[in-house]
Amino acid sequence: MTELVLKNRVSRQKLDSVVYFLRMLDIDAEIKKVARNKVVKKDPHAEIWGIWADRDIDAQALRKQAWGIED
Repeated sequence: MTELVLKNRVSRQKLDSVVYFLRMLDIDAEIKKVARNKVVKKDPHAEIWGIWADRDIDAQALRKQAWGIED
């Protein structure tokens, strides 16, 4: 089986024309409407939220260390 995927929205008239054309070439064709998967936007920083969970350091101390600030 070969599958043809149309990624853009296509009018019903154009779909019917494509199916008609394929059938004229003795290609069995059918239209299946597939529900689109809802795209869930993921926070790009979510993967690193727990990076300091097991460390004995807070955000202020981390900033001081990163910026080279002495007390």
